Amino acid sequence: MAVFDNHFHLRPDGLGVEAAKQFEKAGGTALMLTHSPYPDLPVRGPEDYEAAYARTLAMASRVREATRLRVFVALGPYPVDLVPLRETVGLEAGVEVLRRGMAIAARHVAAGEAAALGEVGRPHFPVDPEVWRASNEVMRYAMETARDVGCAVILHTEDPSPETFREFAAMADRAGLGREKVVKHHSTPFTRPEDTRGVVPSLLAKEELVSEALKGGGPLFLETDYMDDPRRPGAVLGPATVPRKTKAWLGKGLLTEEAAVAIHKDLPERTYGIRVE
Repeated sequence: MAVFDNHFHLRPDGLGVEAAKQFEKAGGTALMLTHSPYPDLPVRGPEDYEAAYARTLAMASRVREATRLRVFVALGPYPVDLVPLRETVGLEAGVEVLRRGMAIAARHVAAGEAAALGEVGRPHFPVDPEVWRASNEVMRYAMETARDVGCAVILHTEDPSPETFREFAAMADRAGLGREKVVKHHSTPFTRPEDTRGVVPSLLAKEELVSEALKGGGPLFLETDYMDDPRRPGAVLGPATVPRKTKAWLGKGLLTEEAAVAIHKDLPERTYGIRVE
């Protein structure tokens, strides 16, 4: 059975390939390796994104060589990058750096080296109105870029409410991107179609979240948001969590086999245009 983790980070100074092996040993078969900032590669200009993306793509290759996992990659400028860029180059120039970083990521998608743009969006913490406006501008550009290259976009934002999902759906409509191609990482357990408006929630593999989300009847991804940060071992959830929890929930009847197939095979293949097994 396919077991897919929708949001998984790996770092050279963390467990790296070893974390992927833990995921595989627990029963995992495929994962979305999502780009995130590297502390030793600060972003000062768009060329820094190319170097950072190359590191993420190299890690994906290393995992493929060392395991039987199917590894898919999401690339994009981390939205919080705009905050320090505002201080160093100014807000509008910072927006341009992120836009160009998005364009670089899109070229990797077009070349078949990445499957999605992500994680992109806006800061998950309060910022002033100007940064909020600029971040939304970058998020709209991400959706337009995803439309142009025919891929999905994985959003990093504050935890969503039905009103937030409505906002994202409207933004996707204006960009011409199908709502089913917008994935909300680190989501809340709203899954009813009338709440998500067609945007796809991705939830941490925690029982209290998933049991509530399953009641809504809509599609959902499972993720660990494993950070591979030596300073925070096991955060946010450990690399083996998704396969381990999936097996446990199947055993206790919280998850049916039909629902597991929908989560781990049907949804990733439909959303990202990939094959997970």
